[in-house]
Amino acid sequence: MQPFREKTPPKTFNDLPFTLIYNPQIGLALATLPCLGLLIIGHSLSYWLMQFGLASEEIFRGIQLPVLDPNHQRPL
Repeated sequence: MQPFREKTPPKTFNDLPFTLIYNPQIGLALATLPCLGLLIIGHSLSYWLMQFGLASEEIFRGIQLPVLDPNHQRPL
């Protein structure tokens, strides 16, 4: 008869299923570069969208639009 509780060795990191990277430090190092790249791209994209908004605001400012003639009786 077997004992009630069998002693099993503790599960090691290498025994996990679907393990692509055995060292978590390497996985962290590989994940850091894409995250930093996304942050830099997001920052520059928001900067250029802000500049585009300011430029379009200058284009459509009321000072630069032509003055419309309110007299509708006058022929063109």
